[in-house]
Amino acid sequence: MQHELVNTILNSMMPHLNPDQLRELKSVLYLNLSKYDIQERSTEIIPYDDSNMRYWERYRLDRQLSGMSKATLDNYQLTITMFLSTVNKPIKNYTSDDIFNYLELYRKIRKVSLARIKNMQSALSSFFAWLHKKNYIEGNPVAQLDGIKLPKKIKKGFSDEERELLKLACTTTRDTALIEFLYSTGVRVSEAARLNCSDVNFISRDLIVFGKGAKERVTYINPAAAFWLQKYLSERDDDNPALFVSLYSPHERLTKKGIEDLLHRIGARAGVSNVHPHRFRRTCATNALNRGMPLEQVAQLLGHEKLDTTKIYCTVNQEHVKMSHAKFLSA
Repeated sequence: MQHELVNTILNSMMPHLNPDQLRELKSVLYLNLSKYDIQERSTEIIPYDDSNMRYWERYRLDRQLSGMSKATLDNYQLTITMFLSTVNKPIKNYTSDDIFNYLELYRKIRKVSLARIKNMQSALSSFFAWLHKKNYIEGNPVAQLDGIKLPKKIKKGFSDEERELLKLACTTTRDTALIEFLYSTGVRVSEAARLNCSDVNFISRDLIVFGKGAKERVTYINPAAAFWLQKYLSERDDDNPALFVSLYSPHERLTKKGIEDLLHRIGARAGVSNVHPHRFRRTCATNALNRGMPLEQVAQLLGHEKLDTTKIYCTVNQEHVKMSHAKFLSA
């Protein structure tokens, strides 16, 4: 009844409000109506039931065996377990209203971005879809919610000038090798942190990367990356198998956080803002596409299963579009 009433009001107001205003109205209606629902149910004593957490543990083990990364599972655990403990009811009784109200209240109270709520909705959808697949519940209640559309922001890679400034700001051979390597290979920072020296074949100038879902892919190093990597490795006197290590004894493997901090410091010295590993990956994809590499090959290089994912990474040079238009649509 609550859902029907909200939809009736929204349909009546649709000619008078823009999409953003309609979404805000929807949020306000659900938030206010949910108060009465909560007040009515609060007269009953609902004992805590940890069976929901056992469902989470089964889901976690299944996803782990399927190759879901630890970082993703950690993020999902935070969202899913918090939801289950807050909205405490039998697993079969959750509704789309429960999930929508929880997410809206979370957004209002925590004042988080829509992107955060979208990620939370995705985590809950994955969990309930798995429960449905395993026949623990009759359907996925999250599937009944509208998708959250985020404003599209153009995220640019580094310009050639910015990349030169970053290289000039490097104070060690290792730092230059790292920058050239990230740009040439387009690997994720987590992938770079796991690589060993033996993974790189300098004769064929390629390496095997273990990406998301424990999937292998081949990527390549260009002449600049090969030169600086070999120079860096020849200067090392440690026996750590890691490709990138700390400068001082005991020369430990650089972690994901260590690489991020290192690049941030290089960016500060270079006067280049927003320097992080993922931007090198975006630059690799954008330059490859703009310089003629087919989209399918760029996707393969990055380890993307869907071309739409690759398109998000790439900022197409408008001048190239103009030249192609003149070439293919001149008459």
